Amino acid sequence: MAMNQIYVETEEEIPELVERLRRYHGEDTMLVLPMRSRIGQSRFNFQLLRNYSARLGKRVTVVCDDPAVQRMASESGFPVFGAVGPEGQGIPSESESPSTVRKWWQRKTSVATTHVGVGSPRKLLTKTATELRPGRFLLYVTAITLIVVGLFAAAVFVPSASVTLVAQAQPFTQKDVEIQAQPGKPPIKVRSVSISKSTSQGFKVTGSINVPLAPSTGQVVYTNDIAAPKPGQFGYGSPGIQVKRGQRLMNTNQLEFAQTSGDLIVPWKGTATANVVAVNPGTVGNVGDHTITVIEGNPFDKLTVANPQSTGGGTDPSSTPQMTVADFDAARAQLEQSLHQSIAQTLAAATQSGEKLSETLIFGAPQFSTDHQPNDKVPTFTGTMTVTGEGDFYTDADVVQAFKTYLSQRVPNDHQLLTESPIQVSYRLLSAAKGGYLVFVGQTSAYVAPKLDEEQIRSQIVGRPVAQARIYLQKLPVKSVAIKEQPIALPLMPFLDRRIQLHYVVESNAPTAEAAAQTQASPSPSSP
Repeated sequence: MAMNQIYVETEEEIPELVERLRRYHGEDTMLVLPMRSRIGQSRFNFQLLRNYSARLGKRVTVVCDDPAVQRMASESGFPVFGAVGPEGQGIPSESESPSTVRKWWQRKTSVATTHVGVGSPRKLLTKTATELRPGRFLLYVTAITLIVVGLFAAAVFVPSASVTLVAQAQPFTQKDVEIQAQPGKPPIKVRSVSISKSTSQGFKVTGSINVPLAPSTGQVVYTNDIAAPKPGQFGYGSPGIQVKRGQRLMNTNQLEFAQTSGDLIVPWKGTATANVVAVNPGTVGNVGDHTITVIEGNPFDKLTVANPQSTGGGTDPSSTPQMTVADFDAARAQLEQSLHQSIAQTLAAATQSGEKLSETLIFGAPQFSTDHQPNDKVPTFTGTMTVTGEGDFYTDADVVQAFKTYLSQRVPNDHQLLTESPIQVSYRLLSAAKGGYLVFVGQTSAYVAPKLDEEQIRSQIVGRPVAQARIYLQKLPVKSVAIKEQPIALPLMPFLDRRIQLHYVVESNAPTAEAAAQTQASPSPSSP
């Protein structure tokens, strides 16, 4: 009957062969052993193979061309063949050479010895037959020792265990982190560039001196040379001659002036002073002293008038341009803004590959001068300004790495960063000082998981009962524990720590490094 064959490699060991038998789904199989197979070098291997095949419910036939291997397999209880036929059937080995033909007297003696009659007297056991032979005893002791050692070796070296520990990742964030940078010092390389620019420009003044049309004003003195009237004369009892408000006066050029002081009394043999204004406004009313001498409609010959001083204040309308403080400040601001923009464009053009220009440019105090000063009566003036600006260049990758390093250095000792998920960094420039001193502020976040000491875990569970090992593992900061033993389930963990494989699995919703890279590569709809 043809059976499925399992071809054994020359260097293959019992544990590997047992695992192959366990995965084989049929009940009958044929093990084909090559010459000098390790399994065929020891009778103990066949005994172990017989025990494991019986546990697995497999019927195993051994095929090998080596008579010694056939003999050991047959003595261990396995059906033995010498080769495999074309149809997968077992082919016995060639029969051994016939035994040596005995002589007639030897055969006779043998037959006589073998076929002893029932009634023949039995031969008594001699001392030689009953005494213990040291060589055979040593052989038995050696065989038993080898069996014990083999069983112990199988119990130590064959079993293995796979322990899977599942933990839950946790987010770890550092907020409001400040990273300082300056030229020539890590972790952020800063390149500081200073530029000085000057410019001159002409400006029109906006101020003016406006002179309105105004009449000339002055004072006149009335003189009354008439003596006080006597009783019965005209004006008797009055204090003097009355001059009403608005009395018109004229100068020698026939320019009219009007009295503005109101009604007044010029006493007898006395004087009175009154204010006058030119009837026609303008500079024409500015006349010299003692030129206003005529009193229109004067009925008294001895009532005279004269202006002791020149009249003044009469102006014609005019406008004169004048430089103001506002003109000075506006010119200063315009030149400063222009120079700032020019310096910013020059610095932006000086950006090297991989660099970023600081959003905050540092400008020195402007040096500003003009050819005229405020209140000067000029229509235009020229302003000259010199400004020095500083721009600081840095590399975005350096800033991101500095924030990542900051986060890595602050992970708790009993946790570890997850390398599968990237460290997220967002930052902005907080301040910039002259000389390339920059301060960045930002936030960095990542996922961490509990840190496990695999060597210590193995040392705590090696050789212990599986139940106790599970209790110990469940006390670790993990979510779940799974123990799988091979090739069969045993009540004890393997006695060698190297036969225990630990698989540490971290579950999280964190994006992987590839997903994060794809997300950063694809443009966001909300990005400008």
